[in-house]
Amino acid sequence: MSFEVTQQISNTTSFKSETDLRSLLLGIFFGFMIVMAIYNLLLYFSLKDKVYLLYVGTVIFNILTTLAINGISGQFFWPNQPDLDAIIYVTFAGLSMFFSSRFTSDFLHLKKRHKSLDKLMWVIAYLSLLLTILSLFLTVKQITPFGRWLVLLSFPSYIFVAIVSYKKGFKSAKFYLIAWIPYVLGLIIRTMHGAGWLPTNQIILSSIELGGALEVVLLSFALADRIKRLQKENRKIRTQLNNYISKVLKLEQEAKFSTTVNENSPEVKIENIAKKHNLTERETDILLQISLGKNNQKIADELFISINTVKYHTRNIYEKLDVNKRTEITSKILFDK
Repeated sequence: MSFEVTQQISNTTSFKSETDLRSLLLGIFFGFMIVMAIYNLLLYFSLKDKVYLLYVGTVIFNILTTLAINGISGQFFWPNQPDLDAIIYVTFAGLSMFFSSRFTSDFLHLKKRHKSLDKLMWVIAYLSLLLTILSLFLTVKQITPFGRWLVLLSFPSYIFVAIVSYKKGFKSAKFYLIAWIPYVLGLIIRTMHGAGWLPTNQIILSSIELGGALEVVLLSFALADRIKRLQKENRKIRTQLNNYISKVLKLEQEAKFSTTVNENSPEVKIENIAKKHNLTERETDILLQISLGKNNQKIADELFISINTVKYHTRNIYEKLDVNKRTEITSKILFDK
């Protein structure tokens, strides 16, 4: 009798210890996940970057999946239907995988960098939605094999695409890869346990929660690196914009200088003098030749006229410009306004 009482007390103590450990692990998991969901939601409102909203969806449906798996959600959300947790967790799991697959694609920029891998993520997303829809019409026994193999396909695929992205030069994939490994391992372990491939103990039963808590902490580094990278790209864009503006201003100054030079060129000045003093076309031609320092003979040869014609027009130029010699013509060209 004494032995039986002792044994019963021992079993009760062991059960209480395991229950306390389980509650502690769940508390840590939910605490981290809720904090991360709120944090990323605030980042989304601040940065307007869709990847943070996708991660919030992933986290929220992870929380709901875990609540249903552990029979907790029925206590708060549908107390009159306690058996609903047995099937609703598949619905939440499908939605979680949908958001996680799109989060993976957006975070790793697969649409721009690796279109084939982006298509793979879309396949997983559509299969996840299919799982969610089928869970509303099929029994747990009917839907579980499909859900189990989808988990074994999707989460290792996340690691695979991250490795490919990192090898192709996307450095932020390193943080993403490290963050997902513990959570993916937890999901695989729990899925294999559900299939009867692994024994039952608290570590295996809490593998998802342990992996999820680690994933939340590690993924915060990946998201922080994303912000740092965006800030670096913004600084680069600002630098390029400033350089562009500097070049435009420089070109404007050069254009103004070129215009000023053209306005001060001998041809332009002579044209202005010709208009001001009513010089004829021939007189304007001869005035240009005089400004170039040519004598009467060279001017005649250049314009194919006689030297007397040159002298005739030169006298007219003197009279119209009110000068007496060629040196005064040069001064007139330089200083006449």
